[in-house]
Amino acid sequence: MSTQIYLRYKCGIYYNKEASNLIKIDESLIDYSFNVSDNEVNVKIKLLTDGKTIEAESVVDSFNPNILQILRSSSYDTLTNEEKTELSNISRPIRKAVRQFVGLLKQELHRFDISDELIGNPYEEWSTGDNKWYRIPRGLYAFGWTTSLGNLDATTVSGIQELLNDNEEALVATNYLHQARNFLMNRRYQWIYATMAAELAIKEILIKIEPKLKVILEMLPSPPIKKLYGEVLNDVAGEKSSNLSKLEKGAAKRNQLIHNPKSQTPTREETTAYIEFIEDRVTWLLKIWRKKVREKAENT
Repeated sequence: MSTQIYLRYKCGIYYNKEASNLIKIDESLIDYSFNVSDNEVNVKIKLLTDGKTIEAESVVDSFNPNILQILRSSSYDTLTNEEKTELSNISRPIRKAVRQFVGLLKQELHRFDISDELIGNPYEEWSTGDNKWYRIPRGLYAFGWTTSLGNLDATTVSGIQELLNDNEEALVATNYLHQARNFLMNRRYQWIYATMAAELAIKEILIKIEPKLKVILEMLPSPPIKKLYGEVLNDVAGEKSSNLSKLEKGAAKRNQLIHNPKSQTPTREETTAYIEFIEDRVTWLLKIWRKKVREKAENT
């Protein structure tokens, strides 16, 4: 049995749509590469001459014997949660090193045309050193959103027209919530944007219901999110959110991610669940607002 696992990683630098001048590689750099070491794992990284494609490789010397069986799995979805964690752990150093590399390219070369997501379209392979390469199950990078992208049908057409009749505009919070979904490769940003969406949504709804709160909520320091979704909303709308402690912990985690760069990044599963929780709270807030609109219409 092989005592080593060889990994190859390939991805693209995530440039902004407006980017026109990709990173140029000086012709004098005939054979160059960068090296990143993390917990005794060395990763060799190279940016190809197209200015956007990154190739990286590393060798894993220490691993659990069952990882080979996991790597040979034909379907990521058939793996247990423990096996998915092992699979993620073995490839984490090379993925982390590539993100570290592109982050420094963005900073040191003043490449503001590189998106904050840094990289996209990852492709990862493994081998036991016999020149036979196998793709690591793709599900490692997938997101299992329970809410699918919507389309127009008779129901949604009727619903949107009703909102237009009521002169309703989309919440600004929606943009932040969608940003949280779109930052697929950066869970820290996802968590931060989701929390911002939660804070903006409750303020927007409270102001819609009681316009006199506008100055207080927009100009003065905001009360804790737990109070906004709890006591304040209950006083204004007669309802308060469930899972207030989850909102409070989510905001506390956001603060850690912002103020402590070395704070632990949430797992992919935690981040996905948190975003969906915030999306559920925003949807619930909209239902409260629309209920108030109907009640007001019926009373006039």
